[in-house]
Amino acid sequence: MPIRITGLASGLDTESIISALVSSYNYKTNKYKKAQTKLSWKQDAWKSLNTKIYSLYSSVGSMKLSTAYNLKSTTVSDSTKATVKAGNNAPTGTQQLNILKVAQAGYLTGAQLSNSTTTSTTLAELGYTGGDAKINLTKGDGTTKEITLTQGSTVGDVIASLKDAGVSANFDETNHRIFISSKDTGKDNDFTLTGGNTEGARALYQMGLAVGSDATNATYKSYTQYYDADGNKLQQNVVDAIRTYQDAKTAYETASAQNTNLTSAYGYATAYSEMQDALKNSGLTTDEQKKLTTLLGMSATQRVNSVMDASGNVYTKSTTLDDGSTIYEYGSGNDKKYIQAITTAKDDHNNIYTKNADGNYVDSGAGLVYKATGEKDSDGNTYYVYTASDGQEAKIAMKDETTNYYQADVAQKGYTEYTDNDGIVYRSNEKGNYTGSDGKTYKLENNTFTEIDSDGNAVSNGRTATVTEDQKKEVKTTYSHGNTALSDTTRAADLLSRFREDHKDTLTDDVVSKLTSNIEKVNVYESAEDSLDDTDTYSKKNIISSIQQAYQSGGASAVTEVTNKYAEKITENQTAMTTAQKKMDDNSVLADLAAMDSTSSDYTTALAAFVNKVQDSQRILDQSSTLTNSGAKKIDGCDSEIKLNGITYTSSLNTYSINGLSITAMQATGDGDTNAITVTTATDTQAIYDKIKSFLTQYNSLINEMTSLYNADTAKGYEPLTDDEKSAMSDSEVEKWEEKIKSSLLRRDDSLESVMNLMTNAMSQPVTIDGKKYYLSSFGIKTLGFLNAPENQQNAYHIDGDEDDTATSGNEDKLMAMINSDPDTVVSFMQQLTTNLYDAIGTKMKSSTLSSIYKVYNDKEMASEYSDYTTTIKKWEQKLQDQEDAYYKKFSAMETALSKLQSQTSSLSNLFGG
Repeated sequence: MPIRITGLASGLDTESIISALVSSYNYKTNKYKKAQTKLSWKQDAWKSLNTKIYSLYSSVGSMKLSTAYNLKSTTVSDSTKATVKAGNNAPTGTQQLNILKVAQAGYLTGAQLSNSTTTSTTLAELGYTGGDAKINLTKGDGTTKEITLTQGSTVGDVIASLKDAGVSANFDETNHRIFISSKDTGKDNDFTLTGGNTEGARALYQMGLAVGSDATNATYKSYTQYYDADGNKLQQNVVDAIRTYQDAKTAYETASAQNTNLTSAYGYATAYSEMQDALKNSGLTTDEQKKLTTLLGMSATQRVNSVMDASGNVYTKSTTLDDGSTIYEYGSGNDKKYIQAITTAKDDHNNIYTKNADGNYVDSGAGLVYKATGEKDSDGNTYYVYTASDGQEAKIAMKDETTNYYQADVAQKGYTEYTDNDGIVYRSNEKGNYTGSDGKTYKLENNTFTEIDSDGNAVSNGRTATVTEDQKKEVKTTYSHGNTALSDTTRAADLLSRFREDHKDTLTDDVVSKLTSNIEKVNVYESAEDSLDDTDTYSKKNIISSIQQAYQSGGASAVTEVTNKYAEKITENQTAMTTAQKKMDDNSVLADLAAMDSTSSDYTTALAAFVNKVQDSQRILDQSSTLTNSGAKKIDGCDSEIKLNGITYTSSLNTYSINGLSITAMQATGDGDTNAITVTTATDTQAIYDKIKSFLTQYNSLINEMTSLYNADTAKGYEPLTDDEKSAMSDSEVEKWEEKIKSSLLRRDDSLESVMNLMTNAMSQPVTIDGKKYYLSSFGIKTLGFLNAPENQQNAYHIDGDEDDTATSGNEDKLMAMINSDPDTVVSFMQQLTTNLYDAIGTKMKSSTLSSIYKVYNDKEMASEYSDYTTTIKKWEQKLQDQEDAYYKKFSAMETALSKLQSQTSSLSNLFGG
């Protein structure tokens, strides 16, 4: 606002006079501002309430399903042996459970070392006299880590190396023993410590860690199986075993990949057949069916931002140009094609206007810009206004808005350009670098251009230049398009709507929903990667081809004949996988060698090292009687094992999840029926009661709040405060004033009343079960009535006998009695009741011209009103400003005239000697 100094000549308080003269404009402006503020508060109030209504809607949505009431409780005959929890899908009744073995971690307790041993003691001090000692820590899953020790390695070094290898390790200086354990329970997490060479075996012995457990011996034997006293034969044994491992691995991977494709092909075949059946019955032509399949395979957002041409090609939205047109592109690289969308409208005289990027319309002749007013004519057409420089306005109603599509080409590719201080121009190229006007290629990093060669490397002593953002110029891509609009090109979302409207009898919501689901399944299968070569009979490509050919020749029944043959092949592959896995397990120590290139020098070195390891392992076993610490003990880690109803299950942990039961094994029971403990599962009646109570609590909280809002005290005479009005009041007074208004915003609101009525009606309606009508009151659930209920709580429901409800705690608990005696009736009633409530709220939450989906109030209408207020306020603020400027101009002229008059009077007075 300009600073004005007025009244110097006249002595008048010009500002106060003008303020009074324009007060009517100021009143109007503030009136609309207050109305907009009040509307904003009402929007906030509805948003908060709608969130709670949607929360109830979601909760009710789960309660209408039978699974919500499948609540179970479980008891175990001996809780010291196992604990069991039941899920919703656990079967009722009594089952037998045997705990055969509890999972445990692997533990190694080393032999006692001399009393002088500490973490600083070296292996030499422990009696080790050899060279480099190789020690292998092998996990139960076959992974091995090698530790290398020397005479100078300390006990502390050993502990640290063991921890790095993946186990827990500690030296107890009180007992002078090394303790090692696996970090987790289970066979695969167990470990063995073996000598990688004879020096390693001796080092383990000197540290008290050489034990003769089954697992340790098995580790040595996994190498000695290839032993032969003849070194050449030994190496050949290893090479032959490597080939056996590789062949088994290939066989396993092929069979596994085939089974993966075949197993998922069942779902693909069903989805493809159902998709094709639905398309056949859709009433669409073959070409339209292909388009529909593409459309339903896209997300809603993709359809909105794409157009489809006559051939069914999908052009995706790329950019919106400055003139408001939209560019869509299809393909990639040099084959990329473009479509340009231009939106136009007409006035009453059929003059054409083009929509720009701001959503306004531009006169195609004079280039005048017409902006939306927020007003509409009687036909619902939006008014747009052009405001001239002199303030004159031209208002027209735009009608027949149309979007036309044109084939387009790139007229000028966009680029980034810099000009350095020497005048060299650098322009971005397709490789992501820059081409200089000096003919050289540059890369840009941290605002510095560096000359590079054809491989992208900096040129030695090449040119460099530093630039700033001020030396940068962005040139956008421009497009040109033909004059003839494409006749069969449509926005993807609109084309889908047209298909559905033209074939609404066949393309119902259910059909489209199922078709969409099947198309998604088909697309997922067809687009998934496949590790099998196309020459494999059971590659995805060949499976897809066989299924599609079968459908074309004989429909769904022919497809079923094809898939019926899969089971035999799957079983055959499972047998092959078992055989292959056994061979790989038997030769697992060769896994690393098998993965190497047999022609490489690394392979030759590794093969020689493996042969040495075989020989060392044989020597260690031969000397095991002298290289075993009698004072050391190894407890092998193992999996847990249980029997449930005679079926055996194993796990690396002590926990199981079987058929709805969560079982934790704690102590072995022994095998057989006499040692079995019983697990009894029954319906959890208390949990069902609590679920119904929780639903009613949520419902009551919401309906009480809605009732209070509807019956709120009037705030007549209270309006939002202007800044000047707030300044005359304290902060607490302003807060109380505004709270008075906010608390009454939904008083007697029609939308609120509508939602309340549909909710209370849904809760009070009867439910018929086996020909008998039931109400909530049939189960001891009812309201207190208008006379007995606290204020605004007359719609809340109370459960007779609820110990937490002082109003009804003394009554007979009919609900719990019914749950215990006839739970099916209670569950059936609650399912139907909540379905009624869910449907009632869902209907109210449907999208309309006034409200968005999942909204129970007219949010679209309110948003439009808010926008209208913004437009109106801007108009009145401009009118107020214009009036003020006009008055100030007049008063300024008056001040100028008075000033001249005073100057002339003063001159005359001086002339006459005044």
